[in-house]
Amino acid sequence: MKRKTKNLSLKISLVVALILIFIGSGYLAMSLRMPLVQVPGVTFSKPYAEELKLDPREVLLSTLDNLKVRHFRIPAYWNLVQPELNKWDYKWLDEELDTIASRQGSVTLAVGEKLPRWPECWIPDWAVNLPIEDRENAALQYMTQTVNRYKNHPAVKAWQVENEPSFPFGKCPEAADGLFDKEVALVRSLDSKPIATTDSGELSFWRIGKKVDRLGISIYRVVIGPTGIFRYWFVPPQFYLRKSQVLGPLLGIKNLYVSEFQMEPWTKRATLLETPIDEQLQTFDLNQMKDNIKFAKNSGVSTIDYWGVEWWYWMMKTQNRPEFWETAKTIFIK
Repeated sequence: MKRKTKNLSLKISLVVALILIFIGSGYLAMSLRMPLVQVPGVTFSKPYAEELKLDPREVLLSTLDNLKVRHFRIPAYWNLVQPELNKWDYKWLDEELDTIASRQGSVTLAVGEKLPRWPECWIPDWAVNLPIEDRENAALQYMTQTVNRYKNHPAVKAWQVENEPSFPFGKCPEAADGLFDKEVALVRSLDSKPIATTDSGELSFWRIGKKVDRLGISIYRVVIGPTGIFRYWFVPPQFYLRKSQVLGPLLGIKNLYVSEFQMEPWTKRATLLETPIDEQLQTFDLNQMKDNIKFAKNSGVSTIDYWGVEWWYWMMKTQNRPEFWETAKTIFIK
């Protein structure tokens, strides 16, 4: 009996060892250097720059002329372009797109109710409390107006419809049933450029990707959860690429790229301005930035939009901490 028990223990130990070897080998394989030509870009947000007490035009020009960034994701915030029911204001967006075009840059223009940066949903005050059907019609009108205005703009190369529409995050009212499908169909009817949307890289199965031409995902390495700081140390660089290779044929996902790669701190306070620098650096310091750059380069994903250019500039301009901005140059200046 003792011999049988010992043999069983040995077999179990062997199986566990083989499983651990398999997992370890898979992790190492997905962490290997994977050289390829990558197209780096940034998300640029006028209201976020203003939240940091910066001049958005100054930040954009420095991003273009000093960092040499040439690809941007620009949100066409509904509350900014239509602050009142019958009032439209595209001046700020015209200037941003024209400035980027003057440097031969390209833009993925994001439209919809839910767009990058907190509070996630950027619905004008006058539309928030409308009946859902009326708000849907107003949203579609705003999108029609915006797409028609910029579909022939030399900088605009693609559209993003909504931002993480299937991921429940942000201060957002209830969405109309089927609104996303209507929005995609509307943009497709107005212009032939590729249509993208986005989803969480870690916390979603990307089912929404089958509805668009390109799927952008977010990658976060350090966040703050209910129990404190949480680090995704166990996720190897090529996890997202391999995930797309498995799910793509099953779900019809096409052309995966990274639309939001974390390159700034995570805070649970209302704004970063309310977060002490020492606290910010707990979730994102220079070593983390360098690790993230290495992670991105080994991801096997060819297009990556980095998240945090406004913060890099803020650290340089107001905190006398230029090292983040200078390190970012290694991404964009070859």
